[in-house]
Amino acid sequence: MPLPDLVRNVGDVLSRADALFGTADPDATATAADHLTDATDAIRTGQEQAAELTGDAVTNYSEFAQGTRDAIDHLSGVEADLGHRLQDAAEAVNAAHTASQSALDVVSSATDALEHLGDSPSAELAVLHALRAQVGQELALIRTHQAVAEQLGAQLRGLGY
Repeated sequence: MPLPDLVRNVGDVLSRADALFGTADPDATATAADHLTDATDAIRTGQEQAAELTGDAVTNYSEFAQGTRDAIDHLSGVEADLGHRLQDAAEAVNAAHTASQSALDVVSSATDALEHLGDSPSAELAVLHALRAQVGQELALIRTHQAVAEQLGAQLRGLGY
C-alpha cells in the first residue's frame, strides 16, 4: 500500500475514534438541587407559620412537613452529588476529545510532510513511526476513557435516590 494511502486510512480510523468522544457542556449540571432547596425553604416557612397555631391538625401537619423536608433535603444532596458527577463526566469527555484532536493534527501534519519529504526510506519510516505512535496513543486514550466512564457509571448507580 502506498504511504499516502496508509496515511489517509490512519486518518480515517483516527477520525472514527475521535467521533467516540464528542464534546460536553462543562456547565451542564443537575439543577434540581437548587429547586429542591427552594421547596424545603417553602416548607420551613409553612412550619414556622403553623408553629403559632395549636391542635391535632397542626401537629399532624408539622410531622408531615418535617418528614417531607427531610426527604427533600436528602434528595437535594443526592442531586448535588449528581451535579458533581455530571461535571466530572463533562470534563473527562472534553479532555479526551482534546487529546483525540491532537492525534488527528499529527496525521494532518504527516500528510503535509509527505508532500515535502520525497520518497526517501528514512522519511517514510519516520512517518510510519509517527502514525503508529498516534494510533497507539488513541487506543490508550479510548481504553482510559472507557475506564473513566465505567467508574463514573458506578458512581452514578451508587447515588442514594
